[in-house]
Formats: sequence, structure tokens, C-alpha cells
Amino acid sequence: MAKIVPFRALRYNPAKIGNPERVMAPPYDVISPTLQEELYRRDPHNVVRLILGKTGEGDSETDNRYTRAAADFRKWQEEGVLVRDSEPSLYLYDQEYPLEDGETVVRKGFMALTRIEDFSSGVVKPHEKTLAGPKTDRLHLTKACSANFSPIFSLYSDPCCVLESLTRKEKERGPDLEVTDDDGVKHRLWRVTDSGIQQKAQDLLDSKPLFIADGHHRYETAINYRNHMRENHPGYTGKELFNYVLMYFANMEDQGMLIFPTHRLLFNLTDFSLPPFLNALEEFFEVETWTIDPRDPEARREARRILQEKGEGRHVLSLFAGGETLYFLILRDESIMDRFFDEKAPKALRTLDVSILHRLILENLLNITPEAQEQQTNLKYVKNFDDPFELVQDGEFQLAFLMNATRMSEVRDVANAGEKMPQKSTYFYPKLLTGLVINKIAEGEKAE
Repeated sequence: MAKIVPFRALRYNPAKIGNPERVMAPPYDVISPTLQEELYRRDPHNVVRLILGKTGEGDSETDNRYTRAAADFRKWQEEGVLVRDSEPSLYLYDQEYPLEDGETVVRKGFMALTRIEDFSSGVVKPHEKTLAGPKTDRLHLTKACSANFSPIFSLYSDPCCVLESLTRKEKERGPDLEVTDDDGVKHRLWRVTDSGIQQKAQDLLDSKPLFIADGHHRYETAINYRNHMRENHPGYTGKELFNYVLMYFANMEDQGMLIFPTHRLLFNLTDFSLPPFLNALEEFFEVETWTIDPRDPEARREARRILQEKGEGRHVLSLFAGGETLYFLILRDESIMDRFFDEKAPKALRTLDVSILHRLILENLLNITPEAQEQQTNLKYVKNFDDPFELVQDGEFQLAFLMNATRMSEVRDVANAGEKMPQKSTYFYPKLLTGLVINKIAEGEKAE
């Protein structure tokens, strides 16, 4: 099963960085052009310059976002802005964040290196499809810099919460680093050099598979980079650092482990008319109408509560097409989905709410092909429940489908079945912060 090892992280030197919050960034794939500009302005050493450098009209094979990232990375180490820890460590990582009802929760985990495994081994299990473009981009960056800047987010199952108990004493001291991000999430990091704790963490994960929660593109990039390096080092032993990747490990039984939904907005639907679409839906769904003032925050909160309540025992989506009517689409029977999947497809995949939306509604009723969905020709994803109402009401989009969150058990069941969910099926909040630790894939070093 999963093989993990402590490592010597590169970290920002507090003697060189006045305010560490100014050099951190969210993962590259959620950084908008506006945020990229803001992060560039915040500090000349912001990690965005490494993970998502700017492009320019004069870029060439020898001068581009990847070569500039590599130059900055090398320079920051030479100047002591980034300093490598002296001995291999695990890094406990807590994230404290508020829920909408005001309750504060803490998601607990730790960071280490894990041996890269092909998916066919069953040790690391993906649950979402990936795209070629982001993998090519990340591979260029990894080749240029020989480093993992952002951890892959993985889950393991431990109902006994062994590591949480073992590390409680470590957290009695103040964290080695504490920062608050732009969303108000508090990130706390503790470096653990205790070999006993490290060994217990290794023993625990040695008997368990890992489920990728977030970072599918980065993990597949790590496989591709490992294979590239093995071709260039035919005498490899398997212990070289390029055989490992930076990963964050969290217990899926942890009370702070929550999944949020991602909602869908549709546009560029030609010859679309709502009445015949609703008639078509009624073959598969019980369609319930609910009057709503889409501009009223309290009405939207009530709509979300109803959607969650209806979804506790059945498969329910919400449809908003403007005006003052919200439609709840309640699947009549799970067996309906059998006609939209190969008979070998597991029930866990066929009956996901996102599968119902993508296969039955988008593909079958609206004729949006899987390729068009992948290219987002007619489709946009949003996290916030409120945004779709305003965007549809203002005419920017034609339809919004509001979703309940995918359950943790569904993530596990689909991954165990060797299947992949549609894109954006899960939203693990909060995102892991980039810049807390960096894994330098040092030439000639071996994993301990």
C-alpha cells in the first residue's frame, strides 16, 4: 500500500520575509488573471512567480514562464529566501475555517513524500477525469524546476484516528508557521522530527490505499515526470527523489473533512425553449416548482436548505432559468440511469447526482456532447450558491443547475470501482495553501 517518507522541505526564511502571508498563494488552477496580478504586486517573492508565472509576447523556448520560474527558484535559494530544513521531517497541517452558520471547524492532516504508484497498482485511486493541457503545463514546470511546489491532496480511511491522537502533544506548542489567507482560513504548520511519530505514520499508511481528493493533474504529472527521469537514469534504484511526490494526507473520517458542491451554468444553447425542456424532464423527474425572489439572500438560503433536505434520501437537482421560479428535479427511480451507462458501470457511478446531470440532462436532453462538456463550450462551473441566480437573472447565462455535495462514501465507492466522476464533481474546501513547504527533487539524493 502507500509508502511515505519524511523529507527536507524548502521553506520561506522568516529572516528574509517580513510577512509570510504576502508570499503564499492558492493552488495555480484557481488563480484568476486578476488574482495573479495582485499576488505579483504583494511581494517580489510570492510563490505565484514559481507556480503560475506571467506569459509575454516575446516568450521563446529559452525565455518563458518555466525558465523564469526556474531562475527565480534558483535565485531565492542562493539568496536564502528559501531555506531547506536540516533533517527529514513530517509537517502537520491544520486548516481552521468558518461554516456559513458561524461554526468553526478544523481540518487536520500532514505533509510528506509518497512513492509514486501507477493507478493500475490500486495503491493510489483517482476519482476525476483529467485534461491533457494542464498536465503538459505542469510537466514543463516540473522539468524546469525539479520541484513540487504544491502538495497533492489525498485521503485515507482511519476511523480510529490514530495519527490525530499521536500528534496531539506536538500541537501543544505553538505552530512553526501560522498564516491567514484571503478567504479567512487559518493555516497552521508544525514540523515533526520525532522518528517515533514518523514511523507510526509510515506504518499506518503502509496498510491503506490513498484516494486523490484534489490534484489529479499534478499526480499524473508526477507519474510522467518519474517516467521521464527513469528513461534518463536507466540505473535507477527506486529510491531517487523523482520516484516520490509531495502529498498532503487527511483522514476521511475527520470531522473537519467536508465536501462542497460545484454548480453548473449553461450558455450558447441554440434554439433552447424552457417549456419543452421541462416537459422532457418530466419523463425522468418529478418536477416541483418553488417561488423565489432570486435577489433575496434569505430566499436563496432557504432554497439551499430545501435542496439539501430533499437530497437526503433521493437524487435531487435544482434548475433556475430566470424569473421567480426554481425547479426541484427529483429522479423518479435510480434504474432510469441504467440506460445511459454501459451495463458494466458500477451503480456508484451511475447514480451520482453529477452523473445524472451530465449523462441524462446535458448529454441526452440538451445534446451537449462529452467533448463539448470537457471543453466547456456551453458550460461554466461556479462554487458559490448565490452567483448562479444573479448571472442567469442578468441574462449572462441561460440556465443554472444547483447541486448538493457529493458524499465522501460516493468518492470512495467510485474510486474503489476504478471509475472516474465527471469533472468538478467534488470541491474539497478549503484549498491547500501553496508556499508552506516545497519539495526539492534534488539530484543524487535518496528517500530515507
